[in-house]
Amino acid sequence: MANLFTRLLGIPDSNTESRAASPDIMPLPRTDVAVSAEKALSLTAVYRATQVLATPISKMDIKSYRWVDGQNVEILNPVIVNKPNVYESRRDFLFKTVSSLALTGEAFWHKSFGSNGQVNNLEILESKAVSITKDNQGRLSYAIALKNGKSKVVPGNEIEHIKLFSLPGYDRGLGPIQMCKDDIKGILDLRAYASTWFSSAGIPTGVLSTNTMLTSEQADDITARWHEKQNNKQIAVLGNGFQYNPVALSPKDALFTEVQDQAVQTVSRLFGIPPRLLITGVAGNSDTYTNLSEEQQTFYRHTLMAYLDAIEDAMSNCLPRGTKINFDYEGLFKADIASRYNYYKIAVDGGWMSPEEIRLKEGLDG
Repeated sequence: MANLFTRLLGIPDSNTESRAASPDIMPLPRTDVAVSAEKALSLTAVYRATQVLATPISKMDIKSYRWVDGQNVEILNPVIVNKPNVYESRRDFLFKTVSSLALTGEAFWHKSFGSNGQVNNLEILESKAVSITKDNQGRLSYAIALKNGKSKVVPGNEIEHIKLFSLPGYDRGLGPIQMCKDDIKGILDLRAYASTWFSSAGIPTGVLSTNTMLTSEQADDITARWHEKQNNKQIAVLGNGFQYNPVALSPKDALFTEVQDQAVQTVSRLFGIPPRLLITGVAGNSDTYTNLSEEQQTFYRHTLMAYLDAIEDAMSNCLPRGTKINFDYEGLFKADIASRYNYYKIAVDGGWMSPEEIRLKEGLDG
């Protein structure tokens, strides 16, 4: 038996004749409308994916280093690192940056400079408000659309352009929504179709049938009287030869679970996030502690690190020469308690770590 997914895609049902009494489900109409970041974000799976990416990064500590005598020496964070601008916290600034990278494939920081020539303010811009032009010598300039309808052109040195994914010949960053828009569009179309189908136009509540030939006027009159009785919660009396047959969806069609799960798994693949973090499961996977831990570590290494590296490079570019920042992501890769304690025992026994250093790493010093 064909499920709702195959019927929406227009795949013929081998049992069509046996279902002749039920109305046909028309294949899903497809459009060529571009998928905006805002539209994609209205999907629960995309919203959750963005949240899963942005939340841990926005909460991470940052360490700053200066290159001195052939080595990196940790220093106090410059003001711009702790407070990118006067209007928002570093957490909000990083959350918006990661969200922009995830949804548009790029993020733009507008840099302001102090009298000493150093960056003293970073303002994050909407990606859709920025257009890029390149002159004959390959120099970039950026036009920022203002709320009054005008635009402001700024030179390339005032913009820090962060790209999640880039290709030769592309000045813009590329994200999962832009590169795989047909996948996102299909999920949006399916949601819209399902909403309309279930709420109104998809299928009637029932069928009144009779062996007597009726004119169209008689059929309309009987239908109107039937609806009047139903709307007024009155008992309907069927005339001789009339029979009411309720039309119900199959459980597979009504639950819509299969299609929803497929949509969530598509988003999971596009954003590189384990399905469990999008609050869904994958059939056949065993939820052992080891599996979950390895899955989490894979997510950190192969997905989050792409965002972390891009932001580290961008922020370091905004600091004086020879100064850089690193996210303190050691906690992300911290193993389970038993593995850590075994590691510490080996370290102490080997003489290359002291108990005091271990207490410091575990945050146990008072």
